[in-house]
Amino acid sequence: MVISKKSKVIKYGLTYGILGISLIFTLFPFYWMVKSSLTINKEMYLPRPQLIPTTITFDHYISLFKETQFMRNMYNSLYIATITTVVCLVISILGSYALTRLRFPLRKFLGQSIIVSYLLPTAVLFIPMYVAVSALGFNDNKNGLLIIYPTFVVPYCCYMLNSYFKAVPYSLEEAAMIDGCNRFMSMVKVVLPIAAPGIAVVATFAFTMCWNEYLYALIMTTSPLQQTVTVGISSFKFSDHAIWGLIMSASVIASLPVVILYVLAQSWLISGHADGGVK
Repeated sequence: MVISKKSKVIKYGLTYGILGISLIFTLFPFYWMVKSSLTINKEMYLPRPQLIPTTITFDHYISLFKETQFMRNMYNSLYIATITTVVCLVISILGSYALTRLRFPLRKFLGQSIIVSYLLPTAVLFIPMYVAVSALGFNDNKNGLLIIYPTFVVPYCCYMLNSYFKAVPYSLEEAAMIDGCNRFMSMVKVVLPIAAPGIAVVATFAFTMCWNEYLYALIMTTSPLQQTVTVGISSFKFSDHAIWGLIMSASVIASLPVVILYVLAQSWLISGHADGGVK
């Protein structure tokens, strides 16, 4: 009995110890980012910076808001990520439903093509993408990213939604059709409520992919008024000199929309899962 209690204590001690170390390892970069954004330049550039700043300042945030176009970059990223996520989600839901429920020629080939197109690296495609979007007149225009981003967001969303739609029993749709629903209404009233948690996950990751994208945004936008948040942050580094105060304060603000989205999606996922179970 004593050995059993000791082994249990050791087991829980090791478990919580490993979790604690992992938590510190995960959260420390975020702490350092926030801490650096509130640290005066004199302390930030010390050979051995302090773990806790002796003086807290908001000068970096004030300079970020007043002297840069960063808030315009935030608006551009929010504009592009929101529209892209909504459009790609609609296309992906219809496409994934068709691939998992309908029977038509080349269905298997199209499903495999989605995976292949998602696996293509961005570095291979940015030159033809730039040529195509420039030919359409969207050079140095954030709206050009609305044409480019769906090329990698839609395949990802379709690939993820296929598994969620396959998990929904087809007998539920047949019952809805017997009650008078057509194909579209059975998808809206039966499949989507059950797959709502999966759709929320896909939407969250799609938004994050658009928000964090850097290469296409760097190539397609050159003026500060058209650049996204990732390009805006990188503009605070000149050659081998980095303005760490602006970089860290901008990183803190840029992380807020994604953090808020994840917090909201987490609570929505729980309620969506419960609603799907009831229906």
